[in-house]
Formats: sequence, structure tokens, C-alpha cells
Amino acid sequence: MESNNSTGSQPSRAKLRAAKRRAVLEAGARLFNDQGFEQTSLEEIAAAVSVTKRTLYYYVDSKEDILFGCHTLGLEFLGEIMDQSQDPSLPVTERIALLIRGYCAWVSTDLGATIAMVREHSLSHLRRTELRASKAEVDFQLRSLISQGIDEGVLRPCDPRLVTAAVFGALNWIPHWNRVEVPVPHGAIAEQYLQLVFEGMLPPSAR
Repeated sequence: MESNNSTGSQPSRAKLRAAKRRAVLEAGARLFNDQGFEQTSLEEIAAAVSVTKRTLYYYVDSKEDILFGCHTLGLEFLGEIMDQSQDPSLPVTERIALLIRGYCAWVSTDLGATIAMVREHSLSHLRRTELRASKAEVDFQLRSLISQGIDEGVLRPCDPRLVTAAVFGALNWIPHWNRVEVPVPHGAIAEQYLQLVFEGMLPPSAR
């Protein structure tokens, strides 16, 4: 006779808690982006996921914990994109395109938009330092890919640092202008941005 406590018959308590915590983070991100971090209360976030403020503390420690959790989830997604763009079997231009498309998709989500919409000073010094280190990894990877493209002769000579700053500046501005009733699909934005980037970096013969 099978036990009623079979672990395969229903989600574990840990998985349920993780799913609920993610729902809290997504609700918090949406509210932070729409009305500001300082202007959003824990009561509003609790109401958005239909729990009490007291119950909310079972899933998160504080409002700052929600914001940092949003960044952490987003950076995990970015980590996967970065792994794909490190594939040496792909042409360097394709690897650059993968990274830009992935970042564009991420920053177009509520979770990803918090990194552009909410100022870092809302986090503690320790968490702010950790976030900056993670963002620096993405920045460094794009710089490295551009440098590789220049060395291989497939990209025109340029300052990778300045190009990277321009690319991420444009990408991080997307949530500021595209949070509208009918947003431009992130795929269309990415292709337009890639066209502009490569138009400036590819030699005339390769355009």
C-alpha cells in the first residue's frame, strides 16, 4: 500500500515557498517600477499577492530583500545568457548579438527593469557592492567580445569601453520609455539596436 506522504505526489514545501517568494518578488518589482521604491509599502506588495503583511515576512525579510531578490533572479538569467555568449564555436559577432538580445529581453521584464528603474542607493552598501560586481561581469564580457572582434579583424578599431557604455546605456533606458500600454516587443528593439551597433562597428565590406 502506497504512503499518502509520497514526495512525488505533490510539490515539496520548499518548492511552494520558492514559488510564493518569486510571486512576491515579481509583485514588488512591478510596484517599484510603477510608483517608485520609496513610495511602495510592504502592505501594497502583500495585497498584490493576496497575503497579509505578517505572512509576507515568511517569504522575505524586508522591502530591500525584495529589491535585491529581483536583481539576483535577473542576474541568474543573465548568467545563462553570458554562458551562451562564451561559446567559442560561434562567430564573435553572433556571441555579441546573443548577449545584447538576452540583456534586452531581461531588462524588458518587471524583474529586469528594477536594475534600471530603481536607484542602487536603496540597497545596503554590501548588497550594492555585490550588485555592481555582477553588473561589471556583464560589462566586461561585452568589452572582451568587442576586443576579440577587433583582433580578428571582423570589427572596426574602436574603444570597447565606450561602445559598451553606449550599448548598456541604451538598453537600460528601455524601461523608462517602453512601459506603455502597447510596448514595442523586446525582440524588435534588440534587432534595431543590433543593426545600429553593427552598422557602426562592422567594416564597410561586411555590412
